[in-house]
Amino acid sequence: MGESVKKITLALLTVLLSIGLVACSDGEEDAGAASDSGSSNELSGEVTMWTASLSGEPFDSYFADLEQQFEKIHPNLDVIIEDIPQGEIEQKVLTSLTTDDVPDLVNLAPRYMVSIAAQGGLLELDDLVSEGTKRSFLEGPFESGYFDDHLYALPWYLTTTVSWYNDNHFEQANVTKPPQSTKEIYDTAKTITEATGNPSYYQIINEGDTVIQKMITLANGEPIVEEGKTVLADNEAIVEFFTLTQQMYEEGIMPQENAEGSFSTAQELYMAGNLSLLESGVTFLGPIESGAPETYEVSKAGQPLNDPNAPVNVAVMNFSIPAKTKNPDAAVALAEYVTNAENQLEFAKVAGTVLPSTKESLEADYFTDPGDSPKALGMLEASKTLERSKVLIPPLENSAELREIVKMAFVKNLQGEVTSEEALKEIAEKWDTSFEETGIAPTF
Repeated sequence: MGESVKKITLALLTVLLSIGLVACSDGEEDAGAASDSGSSNELSGEVTMWTASLSGEPFDSYFADLEQQFEKIHPNLDVIIEDIPQGEIEQKVLTSLTTDDVPDLVNLAPRYMVSIAAQGGLLELDDLVSEGTKRSFLEGPFESGYFDDHLYALPWYLTTTVSWYNDNHFEQANVTKPPQSTKEIYDTAKTITEATGNPSYYQIINEGDTVIQKMITLANGEPIVEEGKTVLADNEAIVEFFTLTQQMYEEGIMPQENAEGSFSTAQELYMAGNLSLLESGVTFLGPIESGAPETYEVSKAGQPLNDPNAPVNVAVMNFSIPAKTKNPDAAVALAEYVTNAENQLEFAKVAGTVLPSTKESLEADYFTDPGDSPKALGMLEASKTLERSKVLIPPLENSAELREIVKMAFVKNLQGEVTSEEALKEIAEKWDTSFEETGIAPTF
């Protein structure tokens, strides 16, 4: 691995059911809060935790139980849990660091974690977190907590990619299984569109991040950037992806709305029965289950639409500790407690659409034998995908610029304004300029 990927390795969420939380078990890995951060007499005062966009039920009840159980272990502590909108949390943390009112533990996406750590705003955790806790996590998600060779975050919940398809549309077109390559996506989607009369395939774009993830998956282990130099022109799989998505858009196999490319637009089209096939996380089914039960019931999940051995991205939500915390010991203890295997399993059950980052949690029947509902089967496929999931995009200082460059080039290619070769050349030239101006030389 290149030096800059070693620095970090990156990188959501709906609701259901309220379940009471139980205290940590006595095992070495689950007892981090009690055994590694001192006895209850050593922890006192207040400890404030900020979550990101997790307000309302069932989360309010979940966190109330979490607070109560942790305070039983540490009776001299007063735990305060506040929820902050996801889009505001980075700026709120940075603003708090200029005052004396700083949270002790914050729920951050890796790109926010890197941004704040790069400004000296987060506590290094290398020597503060127990070895048992470190070993309890899946390797890829745990590595997403590193920046500049130091640990700044512990992984919490995860989302990864599965394929979703409308089985009624598949049956109507006599298609028996999801595709596993870009060419198969084209052939399958064309067959379904001809049978249904509607566009059938949708490529989520969002901020450009999902397209970058797809490019890395298609590269299948070959870097698309080597030491700050972009290498795309000779990658036949990526050229094919740009070429065939342009062709599908032109032929009406992809909807016109795909030029906007948002996750929410994909949900709306799928919910209305105007879409048959796409890739996303289990969170995709959230509003469909309640808003379009007839579509939900005919939805099926499968592995991502690519080579079954290719790496797939995992999105990680972490916990970090601001450098100006007034109660670092309590913050570490709470971080270890919230992210232990037992509590992560309970959170996954409450959320209903996310995966835990601890190895032990994934061994539970909830993941290995989830039932046969569409969402349950999605969770099963997602847990399988996790076996080959990695944080594919390092959260670099110029991540936002890289995403925007890819988004603009992909949309221009989709709409036929440039050829695939021209789009990839534009990405390479602009990425290289951005790396040079930023002074970084990543490999990913």
